Amino acid sequence: MALQRRGRRGDVARDPAAPDPPAPDPAAPDPPAPDPAAQDPVAQDPVAQDPPAAQRPRRTWSGTRLVVLVTAVAVVSLLAGVAVMQFVVSPAEIAARTAPPEPGPVTAPVEERVIENTIVARGEVTYADAIDVTIDAAAGEERPVVTGHVPEIGTVLKPGNIALEVAGRPVIVLPGTLPAYRMLSVGMRGPDVVQLKDALGALGYAAGDPGSDLFDYDTAAALGALYEQTGYEAADGGSEARLALRDAERAVRDANTAVAQAQADLKDASDGGARNVIGEQAAVNSAWVELTDAQESLVTAQEGVLPRLPSSEVLFLGDLPRRVDDVSVARGDILSGSPMSVSGAALTIIGSLSKQDAELLSEGDEAFYPGPGGEELHATVQRIAAPASRGESEDGSQEEGASDGNGGGGQSGGDRYTVTLSPGDLTSEQIEALRGTNVRLRLPIASTDGEVLAVPLAALSAGSGGENRVELLIDAKNGADAETEIVEVEAGLAADGYVEIISEEPRLVAGAKVVVGR
Repeated sequence: MALQRRGRRGDVARDPAAPDPPAPDPAAPDPPAPDPAAQDPVAQDPVAQDPPAAQRPRRTWSGTRLVVLVTAVAVVSLLAGVAVMQFVVSPAEIAARTAPPEPGPVTAPVEERVIENTIVARGEVTYADAIDVTIDAAAGEERPVVTGHVPEIGTVLKPGNIALEVAGRPVIVLPGTLPAYRMLSVGMRGPDVVQLKDALGALGYAAGDPGSDLFDYDTAAALGALYEQTGYEAADGGSEARLALRDAERAVRDANTAVAQAQADLKDASDGGARNVIGEQAAVNSAWVELTDAQESLVTAQEGVLPRLPSSEVLFLGDLPRRVDDVSVARGDILSGSPMSVSGAALTIIGSLSKQDAELLSEGDEAFYPGPGGEELHATVQRIAAPASRGESEDGSQEEGASDGNGGGGQSGGDRYTVTLSPGDLTSEQIEALRGTNVRLRLPIASTDGEVLAVPLAALSAGSGGENRVELLIDAKNGADAETEIVEVEAGLAADGYVEIISEEPRLVAGAKVVVGR
């Protein structure tokens, strides 16, 4: 078997079976020398000067370069695996994370705080007892034309002031709750007379016996003095009464003259020795009767010109002084209906409380409420009024359905107590801002003297002997094995979910923890 010999690089292997090429002819001329430019395509085409990429020699990854490449790939793979493992959680780890904690005591810290037992209510800030004023204009003799003294809004009406002038006559303000319904004059009796005498007495006038319901001469004299002080003449019987008085006075004088004449005639007859003076004596007796009648008529006529009080000239108002809130008439108007509305002169706070809360309060107790700027303002309890109707059964016990106002259903408005408070000293700006608003009232009924140790009510328990105690946390450990100790305490005031505690245990201080549940 013939072996093919590999030639040098660039030689073409020759097939032994192929015929030998012809020998060159020595007589033939030599071929021309080849043109290098024509034979070299690179020289002819500048673009072809760079060999194709396929013909360039290739770099091989071997040795150090191969080691570096493998190491880099390994490091990147390791880091990618670590990153992916951060998001892969095993079921066991999930169960461990979601497993409930070990059971242990629920604790709360011991605090230092002021314990204050308070009543919280709502109150309307207003001028109390607003009413529409009514004047008995129909009782006047003249057309009820408003002629003057029309008050401005905000005017304060006091006893003895003039509220309005109607037909040239004053409407005098006097203290009282019974409205005027008739003219009062000498000789009349009734509760309205008592009210008038009390009002005149409160102004400093001697109006007669305050225990008597009779309108007497002293009452008339006091009423005349009141009119004089206001600058008006007192009402009386008018010109007819004055004419009747003159006639009565003349009749008394004539009757006195007749008596004197009859007595003189009787004396003359007796002195003349007349045996029968029966006629003269009868004349004397008749003259005396006429004098008595004339004197009685004079008394009646005198009463007719004494000061009297027409119902159209007085305005009885309770709880004076009063503030004018609104005026609906002007000078020249015909008085019809209410000419004005008035209320209490002092700003008040009016709220309502249940019977249980009202029984815990007393007049003079302090209260707090927010001011227009958020500041805390002080108020004072002035009056606590029971409801007008208590809804009691026939035997005097409270009917079913009434409640304390703090539970479900609550009390009806008629079963709640009304508390009136003074809002304290306020500026004019505060008065205008607060008037007509509804505020939150806080009425303390008991309080500790400063800060005390306090724990939640749930931390307090009772021992077998009735003593109060708390469970003090000594060492929390891992929860289930927490170490606690029962400490006996003295319980004080409780409010707002906390209770004051007193103990000689040195470890029971502010910040210590007590068990409130498990």
